[in-house]
Amino acid sequence: SQEQELSSVNPQYENVHLPVPQSELSMKECAAYGVVEDASIFTIVPVTQYVYVNDTVTFECATNVTQLGIFFVIYPSVMGSVSNSAGMASLNLTATSEVNGTSVTCHVSNGTATEPAYLYVQGPPDSVSDLTGYQLDSCCMFISWYPPLTLPGLTVQYIISVGTDQQYLNDSITNYIYCPMNPTNKQYLFNITTSNKAGSGSTSNITVGFQSNSNFESIYQEHLTYHINNSWSLHYLLSAHQLCTGVSLVNITVTGCTLSSCSSTCYSSTNVSTSGSFYNNISIVVIINLPSREILDTIIILCYQNGAVFQSNTVTISTHDLQHISLANTTINKVCLQFQFVNSTTTNNFYIHITNYEEPVHQLVYYNISRNDQLNFTHCITNIPAGNNLTLYACESMEDCTTNPAAVITGIVIPAIVSSTMLISYISSYEDPLGSTSDPICYSSLVMHTSTTTVSSTVRSTMMIEDCNITETQNEVPVTSAVLISVSGVFLILSLMINVITLIVCYCKRKGKDDQ
Repeated sequence: SQEQELSSVNPQYENVHLPVPQSELSMKECAAYGVVEDASIFTIVPVTQYVYVNDTVTFECATNVTQLGIFFVIYPSVMGSVSNSAGMASLNLTATSEVNGTSVTCHVSNGTATEPAYLYVQGPPDSVSDLTGYQLDSCCMFISWYPPLTLPGLTVQYIISVGTDQQYLNDSITNYIYCPMNPTNKQYLFNITTSNKAGSGSTSNITVGFQSNSNFESIYQEHLTYHINNSWSLHYLLSAHQLCTGVSLVNITVTGCTLSSCSSTCYSSTNVSTSGSFYNNISIVVIINLPSREILDTIIILCYQNGAVFQSNTVTISTHDLQHISLANTTINKVCLQFQFVNSTTTNNFYIHITNYEEPVHQLVYYNISRNDQLNFTHCITNIPAGNNLTLYACESMEDCTTNPAAVITGIVIPAIVSSTMLISYISSYEDPLGSTSDPICYSSLVMHTSTTTVSSTVRSTMMIEDCNITETQNEVPVTSAVLISVSGVFLILSLMINVITLIVCYCKRKGKDDQ
């Protein structure tokens, strides 16, 4: 029965003897009799291809049944060349716009066929879309775009022109940073042309305005300053958006010049390191040799590879051990100061000198302060003469305290004990109900006024008491210290109490006489 079935398929094999059941025949043997499924005869089938225009395309097809003929069916029909060998065939086509979308199917003589494969052809690319641009920083500009549509597996190249500068980018890049040499403030025209193997595509353009400032702001971080001998480590903080991100930095120079009305000496260093910081800031640390006990103006100069040069604002620094002093508070004849010393300081004693008193007696007063183990601490000075709009000098030496101070605070007001007490006792003449008159009652009008708002205070109202007759005299007593002011205040209060008691006694004596 198997022989009859095979002979009906292919008569030339009708006398072939099958030594084994059909289920045990090999794939090659089954294919020889033409009883295997259609797809199983193909070992190579055509695949869909994406190519550039004018490329040569080859579709291949192969079968393991060498006795069967192979041919291609192309739709729509196009001209091509086919080559055949035992069980294998090749179709060669030239990719043109006319063959774009053509389907290719491989057939064998027994009627089996492959699934169709397709040919897609890519011509020159379209232009980019959504082209945008803006100034990135003080050196560079930035443009970006969306790529044109291309066939899978094919690439596109971008040619970017700015003036005479030209840059080629592959299709994996969709943005470009342009940093011109010696940038100037003007409008820059960007042209971007697409290109591929098939040829050049369309060109798009955009104009980007550029405005650069050669100056930038820096912040001096004095709390990080330290020194060893004459080497000072100075720390600055810069904002990254003021600088150049797309250009290499050639060098950084920090220069410090002493402040002098006659002559100025400058010191420079390129021993500078940079590091990133928070909030898009850049930290700059410079090691520079500077003289001690000086006030200097410092600037930072940045030089970039494209020729751009930027200079920072002027920052005044101090090479005194005492870096900073601030006024914490002032009370009666007392001032509290906040001190900040530099790291590795060697000064243990310094002086406070307060000037601009209305009277010159206090112009030469100095207060000696010993530094504790902390770099930052608060210290209060007592028994300071009162005054308005005073100037405070903090010095490491008394010889040049006012000419070369470590720090200066102006406009200080130091109050003294301020009290204003007015006691007015007035006892009017008394007339008894019977209409009889008597001697006038002795009375006193006592005024005590103490006002100490300047260095020289005046204590007034010294009372002379004789029986019921009270007289008032004035003596001026200059007070030059807080101790005398305090003693005088106590004395005046006691005097007032004595006078009040005296008045009461006098009144009672007089009242007793009138009753009698």
